[in-house]
Amino acid sequence: MLLSLLNALLLVFTLLWSVMGIIEFSLLMKSHTIIRNSFRNNEIHNFEYKIKLRRQKIYLSVNVGYLIIIICQFGYVIKNWDEVNI
Repeated sequence: MLLSLLNALLLVFTLLWSVMGIIEFSLLMKSHTIIRNSFRNNEIHNFEYKIKLRRQKIYLSVNVGYLIIIICQFGYVIKNWDEVNI
């Protein structure tokens, strides 16, 4: 009974993590287009653009890793669905 409750709670947390990960991914993509457009319009300099682009790549790689972990969690839950007793 206790393990079943724990599995159900982990399902809810996984769902919330995935929603937040998708929202963060969309925000990163929007900020990337804003930075790229400001560079094209000569609002920021080349050096500042490279620094911001490097930070964006780091944030994006962390977020993609985060989403891969969530997909693995969903795969585990789907694979072991018969053991979850909600």
